Amino acid sequence: MNNTEKIICPLCNDAVDKLLYRFHIDDERSVLEKIKGHNPLWHEKDGACSRCVDYYQVEIVCEQRILPEIGPHFQVKSADDFVILPTGIRVNAHPGYTGKGVTICFVDSGFYPHPDLTAHRNRVKKYVDINYPGKDFQEIPAGEENANASWHGTMTTVVCAGDGYLSKGLYKGIASNAELVLIKVQNAEGHIPDSNIIKALEWVVEHHAEYNIRIVNMSVSADELCSYKESTTDKLAEQLIKSGITVVAAVGNDENAKIHPPANALNVIAVGGVDDQNIQDNEAIQAYHSTYGETIDKLMKPELVANAIWIAAPILPGTREQTEATVLYGLVNKPQVNLYDELKNNLHLTQLEKNILAAGNDERIRLIKERIQTTKFISPAYMHVDGTSFAAPIVCSVIAQMLEINPSLTPADIRHVLFGTSKRIESIAPERQGYGYIKPRKAIINVLKRESIMKPENSPSINNDKSTIEFFIEHDCAGEISLAGSFNNWAQDVLLLEPGRNGVWRIEIPMLPAGKYQYKFFVDHHAWVEDIDNPFREPDGFNGFNSILIVE
Repeated sequence: MNNTEKIICPLCNDAVDKLLYRFHIDDERSVLEKIKGHNPLWHEKDGACSRCVDYYQVEIVCEQRILPEIGPHFQVKSADDFVILPTGIRVNAHPGYTGKGVTICFVDSGFYPHPDLTAHRNRVKKYVDINYPGKDFQEIPAGEENANASWHGTMTTVVCAGDGYLSKGLYKGIASNAELVLIKVQNAEGHIPDSNIIKALEWVVEHHAEYNIRIVNMSVSADELCSYKESTTDKLAEQLIKSGITVVAAVGNDENAKIHPPANALNVIAVGGVDDQNIQDNEAIQAYHSTYGETIDKLMKPELVANAIWIAAPILPGTREQTEATVLYGLVNKPQVNLYDELKNNLHLTQLEKNILAAGNDERIRLIKERIQTTKFISPAYMHVDGTSFAAPIVCSVIAQMLEINPSLTPADIRHVLFGTSKRIESIAPERQGYGYIKPRKAIINVLKRESIMKPENSPSINNDKSTIEFFIEHDCAGEISLAGSFNNWAQDVLLLEPGRNGVWRIEIPMLPAGKYQYKFFVDHHAWVEDIDNPFREPDGFNGFNSILIVE
């Protein structure tokens, strides 16, 4: 490719190396239909870049799995052409609940009033600096002088409860409507002494009712290593739990280390990590190098695991990292004819080597993308991070959803639901994962109010006004029912029905393209059941029938 040449994708208008023109019509018909639906003037002969094709494939999966919308284009792309999955999509969270009305307290190193927490609506109800109690949250400065203290707590809060303001809603936390209480425990020397953690928990004990705190996230730990019966940190955590507050703690990132307070406490939910390799496939999940094992009191920790790597988190505003990210993405997206001048003028704002100026344009682009990958930037405002510090807030965000549905849930109720709905990963030793990998959608369905559901005369019920399809089944004794069919590749554990008090189960999915679809209900992980209210069926090849859905 000539240095002055550029190819523009007709869908996203990005400069790319090549366009795709040849499509497998049978396999990618739904993708082509989706592209044409968003771009009526587009034709296969116009071509599309691989990122756009990948995007529309993901969008179709999102619709089939009833996941939140993330379009019309991914605004955030990584240098090697894969998109860091948003947390809600990554863990298959229920999009209908956002932690509204629930207050989460974060005890962490420090914080910054990030736009994802404050721009649409300032959801920070109270900020406490243990070292300087009178400090105002809105006066915390951006920039390098505050980066060491602020970056960790800012990341944990945004992972849990950010509303995705700087990513146009793409990278928002599961609890994007939750209220927040933030307590800074790092001192002026850059350390987090046990005494500050104790003071923070004492503050929560004294003020939790005033701010209606229901969850405490601890992505920091005490240095002391003793029995939970002797640890002041653990005693305070247990006191909060007795007061109706769920305490969640990260176990740490060293598989050869010991579990420290408060994760070692009896009733604190200790969270370890897994690595899903940035793939929406349970078969890809591997163990993360999180701490695990017996505590001094012979308790096995962690109880749960959640995603601890490839997590989208904010770059702290005003830092050299944000400056470099902005420059690097600007360079990648510049027409190559102007690249040399832009690179020369901005090289001092990056960590790129000076010899990049002597290289050809293709080599320059390669080196810039390599730098983006090294820094883990995924946009000028976000990067991907790892650690159980981010797994714990994901668990907290799901608990916020549960409490939004049913505020009367106790910490014991929450433990029971989370542990009972989690799933052990076969490839990971039990002692590393406890009760298993968190299943947010299952947890939500478990705590939904069991209201009476009125079943229509016909099932499925197509609602053209809402552009949805509802499925119903009556089953008095099932513990879980999912919908599976040709429209979602017969995935057995994705489209979970909501139970009603009268034994009727219901699910609503987005309208499907016109066509004929086979489906069944999957009951309690073992029984396939056809829809007895639907007269249209055909043999399934296994001595039974598939129900038939026809969308005109």
